[in-house]
Amino acid sequence: MSQKSSTDIFLKRHIASSSTQHQNTPSKLGALTALLTKPSLWRANQHPTQPEQQSTVSSGHTKLDQILPYGGWPTNGITELLLPHTGLGELQLLTPALATLNQQQPGWQVFISPPYLPYAPSLKSAGLHVEHILVIQPKTPKEALWAAEQCLLSKVCSAVLMWPQKDIRPQSIRRLQVASKQTQTWHVLFRTPDSKSRPSPAPLRILLEPMAASIANQHLQHSLRIEVLKRAGGWASAPIELRIPLDPESICFQQAPSSNRQWRAPLTPKTTAAVVHSLPVARSSNLPERPAELNPGL
Repeated sequence: MSQKSSTDIFLKRHIASSSTQHQNTPSKLGALTALLTKPSLWRANQHPTQPEQQSTVSSGHTKLDQILPYGGWPTNGITELLLPHTGLGELQLLTPALATLNQQQPGWQVFISPPYLPYAPSLKSAGLHVEHILVIQPKTPKEALWAAEQCLLSKVCSAVLMWPQKDIRPQSIRRLQVASKQTQTWHVLFRTPDSKSRPSPAPLRILLEPMAASIANQHLQHSLRIEVLKRAGGWASAPIELRIPLDPESICFQQAPSSNRQWRAPLTPKTTAAVVHSLPVARSSNLPERPAELNPGL
């Protein structure tokens, strides 16, 4: 076969192949467009729509809702708040959502191993029903984990807040996450910033940092830097700044510390209003003496 004829054959095949590919291009683009419109496919430049299984509650702060997944606090699953010490306004950040949950689904709201005694008048003024708040002070970290799991599985709690007495293992967090999702109960874990570099199964992780204090309208307040480190269906967010009131009537912890030494740090401001009423520190009567034996893997 001559060189000219072989060249002609190659050109004809190349032209035929190019023509076939060109004809198939519209159908391929149509298939790709149909794929991109499916709600189950997440695109990195978009916030996903809220899945049917995920319920949320507004944080009460528009700027914060904008960076939270699906526009609010996810009420089933773990929310990790990483903060250097107590008294930054972390409870003030949560009380609007806790008050809403209290109205939507009356039930217990449990504080496990809080570093300071919750200040009932402030919680009540924030809209919480203090008679539905239970404070549990377990003797050991294992008891605290067990109590948290049992509260989550009980189906009678709308929120469970926990301050681990020591660093918590990913396996334990995963177990609490499963319990929280199973019963659609919001679980908040307060951890220290050094946990940022450690893996965690929690779907939402937020770093809180204090900023300068100021006085506005004769009220002491300070700014809180909030950065979402991890969230479902989205990248980490750019930090935002929120103003948190610091007047005595808004402080959600009273000055007397609890037995949780890891979190014993000066409150801000150091002086709070005189304690009129304080929530009872209770130990649930159904906690066994040796819970670790009941759940050895926790």
